[in-house]
Amino acid sequence: MKSALYFGEVSHHRKSPKKHDLKYQVYMAHLFLEEIDQVFKNRWFWSANHSNLGSFFRLDYHRPDIEDLSEAVRETMSKQLGLVCKGPVSIVTHLRTFGYCFNPVSFYFLWNEEKTRPVALMAEITNTPWGERYTKCFEWNTENEDARSDHEFHKEFHVSPFIGMDVEYDWRFRQPDENFQADMLLREKGYLFFTAHLKMKRRPIDAKNLAWALIRFPLMTLNVTRAIYWNALLLRLKGCPFFSHPKNLENPT
Repeated sequence: MKSALYFGEVSHHRKSPKKHDLKYQVYMAHLFLEEIDQVFKNRWFWSANHSNLGSFFRLDYHRPDIEDLSEAVRETMSKQLGLVCKGPVSIVTHLRTFGYCFNPVSFYFLWNEEKTRPVALMAEITNTPWGERYTKCFEWNTENEDARSDHEFHKEFHVSPFIGMDVEYDWRFRQPDENFQADMLLREKGYLFFTAHLKMKRRPIDAKNLAWALIRFPLMTLNVTRAIYWNALLLRLKGCPFFSHPKNLENPT
């Protein structure tokens, strides 16, 4: 079984207009979608598409109108990349805990048939407080010396009310293996003003590690939401400017 759990930390570092840092511990699941039933079979406190202390629900993820999540991901990748996307699909994501699920970002990987190397990557972002979803797909490339897949593009989606739209993204990924790392660098007029980092280590999915995930992070997704709003309050108190959603700035006529 290729599916696994990852334990590590998320950190954000803002340089301007006010300095602000945050860091918190997380766990995420890395699930090969064809293994979902096997992963959660005969687990006391875990299940797939059934309520439990921890659970995977199809409707929490990309295009829930399509029953097969793998099919939905491959279809979106094919459309965005202009390729015929085939192969196994995996997801790095937060699972439901005590019936609640929220993912600021989930990462979907399209693999070669041997499941040794990603072919493509899709990031699915949910913004706060609007709850909108946005997907961005990339062909996997590791042409740099650090064996990272690097991607630069102009911001297209309003993620945070404390970051404007005139921003250039620099996203860097390492494939899920013994470690998984994602780094997001934001520049405005060439100035690096914000970075976000996700760094985690792999553990096998077994009774011990699943139990530890629930004991160590009993309210994982609720705490993620709480951290977002708490740090938003701190940014506001520090005097960081508030950027309205672009749709609210449009002329209604």
